[in-house]
Amino acid sequence: MIFKSGENLKYIFSTIKSSFLPAFLLLFGLLAFYAGNPYTQFIPLLLHYLFLFITAATIGLLYIANQSKPLFSLSIGLVCYIIINQLKAQYGVAFASHDEFQCLCFLLPFDFAVLYFLPQSKLNTKRNAYLLFILLIQAIIAQHFCNCIKLIPHIDITIESIPLWACSLWAMMLAPLAISVSFKNTVINTGLFYADSCLLMGILYAGNQSGLTTFFLGFSLILLCTTILDLYHRYHYDYLEHVGSKTSYLANANSKFPFKYTVALFSIDNSDKLQQIIGREKFKNLEQLVVNSILDMPYKLTLYRNNESELIMVFKNEDARHAKEYADNIRHNIAASEFILTGNKSLKITISVCVSEKTRKDRNASEVIERTHNALQKSYRYNCNVTTVI
Repeated sequence: MIFKSGENLKYIFSTIKSSFLPAFLLLFGLLAFYAGNPYTQFIPLLLHYLFLFITAATIGLLYIANQSKPLFSLSIGLVCYIIINQLKAQYGVAFASHDEFQCLCFLLPFDFAVLYFLPQSKLNTKRNAYLLFILLIQAIIAQHFCNCIKLIPHIDITIESIPLWACSLWAMMLAPLAISVSFKNTVINTGLFYADSCLLMGILYAGNQSGLTTFFLGFSLILLCTTILDLYHRYHYDYLEHVGSKTSYLANANSKFPFKYTVALFSIDNSDKLQQIIGREKFKNLEQLVVNSILDMPYKLTLYRNNESELIMVFKNEDARHAKEYADNIRHNIAASEFILTGNKSLKITISVCVSEKTRKDRNASEVIERTHNALQKSYRYNCNVTTVI
């Protein structure tokens, strides 16, 4: 059997589901602006302070959650908002023709595209330190050489506050993001796409205080909601589809599992070496293919994550004897399958499984997994591609 890694119609439907809230916030901002523009005098000021408050709260939440991509995006958006207001205070209605604003329009699409396509990571990584250094160097260069923007050949046409050439850059940035999020969507990436779109509207209507505050507030709100949804999703689910988190396993074992059940803990053999060879992202795709192949088998089971390299299969109302038979069939099926990641190059792998039935001696579900984990690690010392029962 061959399992391929690629686009599928199911991603489109999952994107529609994850896009509902950020798309609603963007649409609400558009309707509020076009229906109410110009706002009464105090509303833009209220939106201004709401933007600052929500942005500060979201940055704090992202720092605690240790999430880099939305934090960098929100920080860049905040700096952009401050620069635009400073330019408007200094140059008035002529701010849009100033070199600093046009340089901002030129750099932002590239920055947001890079942030979108970077893999999600924690804050304290070397990559993020390099990224921060590059952004600081970029800001220094832009401050001293922003007049070079005039050297770019262009047609002197503007759409609201943005030059036509800048609109083209934004379109070229958002188009691949829209395609990417339709087929490989995550909560963070979906939120970033709509947040970037909202930011574009804020820059487009930067000369209008109502539009500026409305869309920058929408940008901040989308990232706040995205962060909350991502935290909720990571608490209950794994990054793999159809796989629950360790927390969900423990919670469901106490409230939803029957008294009799058996767990089968498994991991891909030589996973550390395999990750070094194919890379972390491709290894995630491989894990997803393994999960899909297991779910294609005619067994009633539920999958959860135990740790970075181990997954849990839960067979409800099954004893260890039947669970071992099912686990053996799954192991043989995976060993006989070919997994295609990219370039039509096939990859064959094996897994090792340890089966353990919950007994009366187990006080909780955590003890079952701990006992099974220890037995699986012990079996690895002697052999791979085996099924062990304890």
